[in-house]
Amino acid sequence: MAMNTENSVRANTKALPMADENSVVRRAKAERAKVLLLEPDSPAANAGVLIGDVLTHVNGQPVLDIVDFAFLSAGEDVTLDVERESVGPVHFEMHKGYDEDLGIEFGDDLFDRVHICKNKCVFCFLYQQPKGLRPSLYIKDDDYRLSFLHGNYLTLTNMGEDEFQRVIDQKLSPLFVSVHATDPEVRGRMLGRKGPEAILPRLEMLADAKIQVHGQVVLCPGYNDGAQIEQTIHELSQLHPEARGTYGGVLSVAVVPVGLTQFRDRLAALSTCSPEFCRELLTQAELWRTKFRKSLGTNFVFLSDEFYLNAGLPVPSARQYEGFPQLEDGVGLVRLFQDDVQKVAKKLPTRLPSSRTATLVTGELAAPFLNTLAETLNRVENLNVNVCAVHNTFFEGNISVAGLLTGKDIAQALHKMGDALGERVVLPSIMLRDPDRDIFLDDMSLQEFENTVGRQVCIVERMPSAAAKAILN
Repeated sequence: MAMNTENSVRANTKALPMADENSVVRRAKAERAKVLLLEPDSPAANAGVLIGDVLTHVNGQPVLDIVDFAFLSAGEDVTLDVERESVGPVHFEMHKGYDEDLGIEFGDDLFDRVHICKNKCVFCFLYQQPKGLRPSLYIKDDDYRLSFLHGNYLTLTNMGEDEFQRVIDQKLSPLFVSVHATDPEVRGRMLGRKGPEAILPRLEMLADAKIQVHGQVVLCPGYNDGAQIEQTIHELSQLHPEARGTYGGVLSVAVVPVGLTQFRDRLAALSTCSPEFCRELLTQAELWRTKFRKSLGTNFVFLSDEFYLNAGLPVPSARQYEGFPQLEDGVGLVRLFQDDVQKVAKKLPTRLPSSRTATLVTGELAAPFLNTLAETLNRVENLNVNVCAVHNTFFEGNISVAGLLTGKDIAQALHKMGDALGERVVLPSIMLRDPDRDIFLDDMSLQEFENTVGRQVCIVERMPSAAAKAILN
């Protein structure tokens, strides 16, 4: 990244005001606000900031997260206050280009603690896990900052007025909001609240403040389907910017099916979305989209890939996904995968100089698409690729996606392949969890997994081109 060269710097160790109060804050956020990486010749590096320094203030203001950091440090004249080990408080002043990055990466995006969800949603996946998994798997975040930064969904029930004001002041847009139902009674019941939980007034307030929103509906038959989903889609469409004549509003709505595991003891009774249910919903959704294309100029409603797969119907074209705004909710991944397979096919070599074998691993839901990729790769002479579709014996229920498989289930499935198992095993990175992405859901390490299967393991991103590269290179 190119950096402006005009940087004036001054450092001193003058103590900050309110030292007693701030020292408590500094201790609590020390690891999360610690400088982990420093870009060479950046404003911060030239100022004398060091790796290991703990950020406390920008322009004299306490900093809660990297959103605060970016917002407060956008101007040309910036001051930083850090806590340096064995030295204490250090103060920096610098001059830089407007919106020029200071060149710092921190230990975490949030310097304070993540905001925990206080709802008890009837469909919450975290309640459907057995005891004994690592603590991070039981954390229910409901944090507007993670929504803005990473597209995590939030319910807006966990936000105070000061946090709404911060969203407005700092223009934290877009946000990803779990709506589920616009009827307050139905929404309150689905969120496990003691009373009704209205969402429309909150969305209207955000829209008025020029904040854009992508909505989500987890569809639970018997709760928010039928007339309820009709009402929800209709009322959310009235908040679209085109309908309002404003910049802010609800840009899209993703509808996803409820996921159920075998661990639902003492939880609300729920039903899965049957193939017939999925087909009826897809038919209804096309009527919605036809109407919205005329009135709003957009499809507006996007159904997750699981509905199409369960119904046995083809997914829409890439154009129909309008830039894939809800990709992380499983809306459009199959289309991207299929299109990428076609690109891979055009670039394959005719043959390999020597024999090579490999096994692609996935969950049962995506197995047909991995089979198509394997057939495409097997056009190459001297290459033999097969697919291992792993059944989720750990969660059971209707959980069949690759991202919720455990290392033990995968290893056992590969062991059953016997001599058919390839020389190298290719896993999508979504199967691994936590910072270094080398731990499976059940805490099996990647090294332990490799030792168990006795094969070279390649971790790749979820697109076919990445798998092809790992196999062919």
